[in-house]
Amino acid sequence: MTGGTNTGDGRTAPAYAVCGAEAFLRQEAVADIVRRALGGADRRLAMSEYDGSGALELAVILDELRTLPFLAPRRVVVVREADRFITQYRPHLEDYIERPCETGVLVLECRSLPANTRLYKLIARTGQVIRCEAPKAYQLPEWVTAECPRRCGKTIEPRAAALLCQQIGPDLGLLDAELRKLALYAGDQPRITLADVEALVSFCREEKVWGILSAVAERNEAGALRQWEEVVQTDRAAEARAVAGIAYTVRRLLQARLALEAGTSLKDIGRTLGVWDERRLRAELAAFTTDQVEQMLCELLEADVAAKTGRLSVRAAIESFIVRMCRRSQARRATG
Repeated sequence: MTGGTNTGDGRTAPAYAVCGAEAFLRQEAVADIVRRALGGADRRLAMSEYDGSGALELAVILDELRTLPFLAPRRVVVVREADRFITQYRPHLEDYIERPCETGVLVLECRSLPANTRLYKLIARTGQVIRCEAPKAYQLPEWVTAECPRRCGKTIEPRAAALLCQQIGPDLGLLDAELRKLALYAGDQPRITLADVEALVSFCREEKVWGILSAVAERNEAGALRQWEEVVQTDRAAEARAVAGIAYTVRRLLQARLALEAGTSLKDIGRTLGVWDERRLRAELAAFTTDQVEQMLCELLEADVAAKTGRLSVRAAIESFIVRMCRRSQARRATG
């Protein structure tokens, strides 16, 4: 994320453009502008947000900017997905930015704003242009290493950063979330280690847990049990995290099923889940109904209770869960 010219004296500028392909960085940049502009003021009284991708009237935005703020030093007006809005009202926006309201702060969030346009130059001169571009795949470990101290107050080992990127993929929002979880897991340690990533992240990744669920989806009881045995053998702490780890993945599967039913594309679902193979994702989503995924969560709750009350060991509880789900799937298939 890079910035253009700003006011230079620490004051909030009258206009900002937050542009680029990386939505997560755009959201962060807008949130930072709002924090700097409003401080501790009530956002409900001093901030308005609009969707610029639809039929948004310029007059609405100008009226908001010219309305005196209430119990705040200024009023912030954010236009998200503003590309269409900018195209439609570019000359009027240029006129406003040349003579802005003293208490108004305009934030235009867009995918593209060419540097050779007059609007770009005006915003760069009187305010700030913030470019939000995602690092390339090979740059992700470097991005994680550089961002970790700012986001989490800790450093991260280079090998740990590389493994985290390998496990999570290029979604910066997911990487940020995992970094924050890793920082909590590391506790008082000043550095996130390779062992931390292996312990906290790896178990929840698709390579292990999706393997178990895929075998269950195929009614492959022996295969699912074998996958679970491999998890235990390669991760000595797996049993302690087993129920939570599988439940986390099943909840994500449920979210994906609900998103699919709501019409979300496989590509967008894959980005959310961190699963990049659409063919595999399609097969795994088709393997379960929403009711079956909800039933899995209920079964996992029973396994968790059995383990915590001492009726079964964690290992036996997970094995029992796998067997019940495979046989239940087979029974449904036979009766269907």
